[in-house]
Amino acid sequence: MEHADQAAIPTSAEDVPDPRDAQAIQNLLQTYAFFADAGDVSGLASLFVDDAVWDGNEMGYGAAAGPLPIAELVTAFYRSDQPMMHTPGPAALTRMGDDDVHSTCWCLATRWTGDTTIPYIHFHYFDVVHRGDDGRWRFSSRHLRPAFRTRGG
Repeated sequence: MEHADQAAIPTSAEDVPDPRDAQAIQNLLQTYAFFADAGDVSGLASLFVDDAVWDGNEMGYGAAAGPLPIAELVTAFYRSDQPMMHTPGPAALTRMGDDDVHSTCWCLATRWTGDTTIPYIHFHYFDVVHRGDDGRWRFSSRHLRPAFRTRGG
């Protein structure tokens, strides 16, 4: 699968997925946030294809390959006493073929400390999602990048 590391911009109507696929992909993005925020390893793992990659190195979160290692890495940040909330924005979607779509969206995340929410982090997800033989959309790659990168970074 292609690794998504920058925004893909549709250049024609054919580059935009069918509205039903777009809605299913938007649901996938939101479901990821719900499962990550709940620390749900099995739920999160179910959102990735077998050879998926997740790369949060630029954000200091590490990288993993395969559904279970990805889910274990992502949920390692879960703390029931200081819950997190990820709020992904709507995605810009670009078809890469019949069963692959490039998705780019922003995300705001924060953690409740008991008194306040800190810190707020703002970053971007660059994803490739794949429709399997069962018709479900899943992540084949997810790359996190800081929203405010320095020149040359």
